[in-house]
Amino acid sequence: MSEQALGLSTVLLSHVLTVEQILHYRFNDRSLALMAITHPSALEDPTIPGSYERLEFLGDAYLGAIVSELLYLKFPDLDEGGLTRIKIALVSGETLSAKAQELGLAKAIVFGSAERGTGQRGLHSALENVFEALVAALVLDGGLAVARDWVIACLSDEISLEVAIKPENPKSRLQELLQEEQVTPTYELLSSEGPAHARVFTSQVLANGQVLAKGTGHSIKEAEVAAAALALKHLA
Repeated sequence: MSEQALGLSTVLLSHVLTVEQILHYRFNDRSLALMAITHPSALEDPTIPGSYERLEFLGDAYLGAIVSELLYLKFPDLDEGGLTRIKIALVSGETLSAKAQELGLAKAIVFGSAERGTGQRGLHSALENVFEALVAALVLDGGLAVARDWVIACLSDEISLEVAIKPENPKSRLQELLQEEQVTPTYELLSSEGPAHARVFTSQVLANGQVLAKGTGHSIKEAEVAAAALALKHLA
């Protein structure tokens, strides 16, 4: 679909062109590119066909399959546990958001006025979501091979055999353990207290909606790691 048919404004077209430059790929259907980089807050603009949410859902599945195939072929002697640990590290939110930031995708994301008013507080999660959405957009527009090439180019350097031997942190270990039961842990921020220079965060980790443990720390990440570590003790 052409930008004329989409009715893209100059601003929106610039975002699409930016992501095409980052991906080194020209979309046949630029509506897919636009949706993949559009934060839900931007749907206040009636000319935007949709946000990244549906594409993110599809991209998550494709990303898992691509990474699984890559690791299966790259490490023929590695057992299932080792492959799983590397995969978890590669598709984690931290890895994907960091890679998206490194690629410069932050400047391509279309935010609505409400989110811009918060100083783009949700940028970290948006970067992860956009990465996954772009995987789906590439599959739908150019085929699985195009998406596979891009994912491998992005993530190959992040593969570490050390992760296969020892999980990076309690969050990785908990995710690995729960995935054996086809369950994915989720984290919720419960509170943030204290002055800005000595803030204390409290988070909880859940599985299937059930609270496993709570933890505190001087950052959200520290609080989540503490919660995961305590959850592992309880499960043990």
